[in-house]
Amino acid sequence: MRTHRWTTLGGVAAMLLTTIAPLTLLTTSAAATAAPPATSAACPRDAKDTGPATCLLRAGTGGGDQPLPRVTAGRGPLTAADLQEAYRLPADWLGGGQSVAVVTPYDNPAAGDELAEYRKANGMPPCDADFPCFKKINQRGGDTPPAPSPAWAVHSGVGLQLAAAACPNCKLLLVQADDPSPASMAAAVDQAAEQGATAVVPMWGVAEYDGQNALAAHFDHAPTTVVAPSGQGFNNGGRQILPAAYPSVIAVGGTQLYRDSATTRGWNESVWRDTASGCSMYGTRPAWQPAGACGSRRTVADVAAVGSADTPVQVYSTSLGGWGTAAGTPVAAAFIAGVYGLAGTDSPTPAGRRLYASAQYLNDITAGSNGACGGGKICTAARGYDGPSGMGTPNGTGAF
Repeated sequence: MRTHRWTTLGGVAAMLLTTIAPLTLLTTSAAATAAPPATSAACPRDAKDTGPATCLLRAGTGGGDQPLPRVTAGRGPLTAADLQEAYRLPADWLGGGQSVAVVTPYDNPAAGDELAEYRKANGMPPCDADFPCFKKINQRGGDTPPAPSPAWAVHSGVGLQLAAAACPNCKLLLVQADDPSPASMAAAVDQAAEQGATAVVPMWGVAEYDGQNALAAHFDHAPTTVVAPSGQGFNNGGRQILPAAYPSVIAVGGTQLYRDSATTRGWNESVWRDTASGCSMYGTRPAWQPAGACGSRRTVADVAAVGSADTPVQVYSTSLGGWGTAAGTPVAAAFIAGVYGLAGTDSPTPAGRRLYASAQYLNDITAGSNGACGGGKICTAARGYDGPSGMGTPNGTGAF
């Protein structure tokens, strides 16, 4: 039975976990009174499976075959219903006919089963013959998958589940690249756009490099919207993360999000201290983005959503032994891709221009910082646009 697949394959699960950085375990009984499970980098240890890629996802174990219970003070792990409520998403009645593509390197053989578990636990309709909402292809559009990778498999599971959390009625497409190289990512994004995806989200990044503009066109597929994680840390040595630094891509930062009855919204949200922001080394600023500290260069990020390791989201992954948690800007990016799917906007106006013209449909994040920049907006949350949270977080779908 799928519900207990991780237990019946216990030996395999244990083997898979050895490829992921050690994660702090938390028992189900302790979870109700303790902080969320600690997260660690969910990255391959073997350099040949990483290449030039920057692995940005964090994950934690602890639930096994049962979803983790809510911890005290409402500080995650956040469910799909929590996210829909926090961001005022009409997820029950929008998104039909739209599709969201998740791009990851290597194969996740269990992607469909993992998505089924997540959807079942979160009250979503199953992907079945009546609602064929999941498909998996390679970067050439074929059915033959690339080699599997347990650590990268966590990325695909998280991407699909967070996109579904925002848009349960969307069709989900997993495009599995041959490897984590920029060229393979570009080919996979091209394939996702060719398949008619409303939004595409690569779940990893590559540090900026001289000559990066040679691949820029592969991430510009309007009306398909390409979104990407902003990265991790302020300024990142002067180089931002691709494809987020491309002007045509919606760069997504991470926030800390938890319930707070003292606020009108019912939620408290601030900049995550580990999210990314800064000036692109080679990318030019799109016309709709404020110049600010970066002048003529592209500023990261454009928009944000939850990504903090202190308020993680709940996910299901066989590589994690079942139910666990995830954090990092890929979480935020996958969720925002789902929001674009939910909005289903088919407009000739670039997604970035729509976003920057729609402040009234966004939560303006005005607290928190991800670095030291003398209080400047490049690393400190402020009214209006700022680097870490961009224009803010979703308040419905009007900006998307």
